[in-house]
Amino acid sequence: MRQVKQILVATLLGLAAAAACAQSPEVKARLKAMKPADYPTRPIELSVGFAAGGGMDVVARLVAHKFQEYTGENIIINNRTGAGGLVFHRWVVTQAPADGYAVGVGNNIIIGDSLLRAENKWSYRDADNLAFINYEPVLWFTSSTGRFKNQPLAEIVKEAKKDRGGVKVGTVAATLLEMLAEQVEQKASVSLNKVPFNGGKPSIAALMGDHIDISFGFLGEVKGLGDKVRPIAVASQKPVAAVPGVPTFNSVFNTDDINWVMWRYVVAPKGIPADRRAWLVASFNEVMKDPQLIAELEKQGGIQDPGLDTPAKVTAELERLARAERTFYVQTGRLK
Repeated sequence: MRQVKQILVATLLGLAAAAACAQSPEVKARLKAMKPADYPTRPIELSVGFAAGGGMDVVARLVAHKFQEYTGENIIINNRTGAGGLVFHRWVVTQAPADGYAVGVGNNIIIGDSLLRAENKWSYRDADNLAFINYEPVLWFTSSTGRFKNQPLAEIVKEAKKDRGGVKVGTVAATLLEMLAEQVEQKASVSLNKVPFNGGKPSIAALMGDHIDISFGFLGEVKGLGDKVRPIAVASQKPVAAVPGVPTFNSVFNTDDINWVMWRYVVAPKGIPADRRAWLVASFNEVMKDPQLIAELEKQGGIQDPGLDTPAKVTAELERLARAERTFYVQTGRLK
């Protein structure tokens, strides 16, 4: 954890040093003019559904740092962890105050949570989607000291066929991270031992201790670990530049439908006063245009989509992801 914090501090200091040339005085003046007279009068809370040091947390802290630079307002991170993101998602749609002080870094795990675990009490559609951040394909890693330290995924699959249920893979239950493991089982006709965790950071820690054989994760979660972990496959349609030489799951299994990404966006409860919401939307969208922030997020493995520049477009894309995910749930018997 100390190593992760040191890397974050160094990153933030680097961003701060470049802030003067990155920010437009006109943009800052416009945001200041839009800001309601009575808001904010205290720090805004940016909540994250996963533990400190994980991929979501790293992204949230980078975004929060830039938000403060652009707006001059304080924003604090709150890690609302539990049940693989379910605690955070339920809080956003059922408990968070709609006053503009409670926002969060949402992710598309909310789709699976609302379809599979919300018991029809709430839906991802009950939240207000303010601004797109980025998306990042899921990676699988092995450790440099583990059972499969030098083997590619194709060879690991061969071993899994011999040792049914003996290959331990980290997942988060009832999320796209578990679905990825299930797809590998289907494509390769193997049975994996799926070990549930509450996020990427604890799964990576278990991998480092050789308690599991494979962990899911994102680049931001393994920064600073050097060659102690090795990416073996990425769940995207095309290879990812941030992990050169790492094959896609699709290429390993000669298919085109293993595409699981962590899709991140700024989310809030519905009902925020219109002037406060408009300022939040404008502020976060300007933050996400910052070239230094974009460059840093790309180093973390994130992929930007400048076309998702309005709440309506963010919502439409989330719906597209939801349709695809629901189709998978029906195909696997989770939903009718």
